[in-house]
Amino acid sequence: MTEEMRQVTARGREIEQSSFETIDREAGSHGFDERQWQVVRRVIHATADFEFKELTVFHCDPIAAAARALARGAPIVVDVQMIAAGLNPDRLAVFGSKVYCFISDADVIAEAKAQGLTRAVAAMRRARALLDGGIVAVGNAPTALLEVARMVREEGLRPALAVGVPVGFVNARESKEELLSLAVPAVVTRGRKGGSTIAVAILHALFALAERAGAAASARGPAVRAEAGMAESAAAGCAAEAAVSVVGIGNDGPPGLSARAARVIAEAELLCGGERHLGFFPEHRAAKFVIRSNLAELVSAIEDARGRRVVVLASGDPLFFGVGSYLVRRLGKQRVAVMPAPSAMQEAFARIGEPWDDAVLLSVHGRSMDNLVESLRGRRKAAIFTDPVNSPQAIARALLAAGVSGFRAYVCQDLGAPSERVQSFGLDQLAKAEGLSDLNVLILLEESKP
Repeated sequence: MTEEMRQVTARGREIEQSSFETIDREAGSHGFDERQWQVVRRVIHATADFEFKELTVFHCDPIAAAARALARGAPIVVDVQMIAAGLNPDRLAVFGSKVYCFISDADVIAEAKAQGLTRAVAAMRRARALLDGGIVAVGNAPTALLEVARMVREEGLRPALAVGVPVGFVNARESKEELLSLAVPAVVTRGRKGGSTIAVAILHALFALAERAGAAASARGPAVRAEAGMAESAAAGCAAEAAVSVVGIGNDGPPGLSARAARVIAEAELLCGGERHLGFFPEHRAAKFVIRSNLAELVSAIEDARGRRVVVLASGDPLFFGVGSYLVRRLGKQRVAVMPAPSAMQEAFARIGEPWDDAVLLSVHGRSMDNLVESLRGRRKAAIFTDPVNSPQAIARALLAAGVSGFRAYVCQDLGAPSERVQSFGLDQLAKAEGLSDLNVLILLEESKP
């Protein structure tokens, strides 16, 4: 037990626990896992600012990376003395880690003046050997974080972990986004907010999690070491090749996304999707690839982007008649992470209040209508993804031409959008209908016999 832990009184623990319970209660729902929430909660505890629930980003599994780095006594480089002063030496002694801050060293000041640099940049250059494989925490100087990012990009520097939370109005936001563009495990608070207090809170939370991980490793022996090896391999994958995230999105766009999906999209370096999907993110800084009928080109673009974070936007559930299935086949399950939204077909059945677990589910979107009629003959309930060529009207005409007329049709259009509309037709009416949206799901229900 560290001296810091021994100094905490029972009353102090009681107050801290009560504070955490208040934070848990008032914070409401969030997209963090249990370990991540312990870090975010500690930041909120230090600031009484719940906005950090929305600002904090965990990139490339930084909690596991911190545990591994601390287990080998990795050095910790900080940009200002305030962070160093906030870190308890007894707790650091548990891991054998030391804290380094060079910003006030005479030779660093002289170098900064001679080269026309900020002291923060000169200090990070001085710390380069410690940063490679070490932990870096920046809470004050965006220029320090930008310099670390430059060294990663241009010099092959590989920090084990970066805590990037500089506060301010000049380059604070930009420096954090630059860090998030790199394959470096990192905890970041997006935007202008941050500071040395935030960096200290994050580090202490990571220390506590690492202590527990170390205790678990000692207690569980070989099993936990195997898990650690798997975590190491996963972290290496972050540096070697980015996962391809296929994110389902509805017609309501970003407001309908989960917090996790929104974070994944925000961190994308290559954003792929149809024109409608990409139109939801006109100001996204990522390179963009428009998906049309060019799936082979999409795969080539993804392969060219190895080592970068790739996000593919798709309608609803990407594995349900969607691009996700194609990408899994071409790239392999290990490279593709799918985050589904409700399928438009699921939404359509919900709109008409009809269960869909007994329906035949088909798609002629970008596919041939050959055999469609036979697939529908004798069915009581079916739903079909259509397209502008294989439209609801065309399907109705094909059914009537084949002598199939016993369906009531529901055309569910622009689901989730302000222009959403659901219309009901007989097949003869549908065959002649006009003004239907190209973005629709067709549901066919067997009409009751009189």
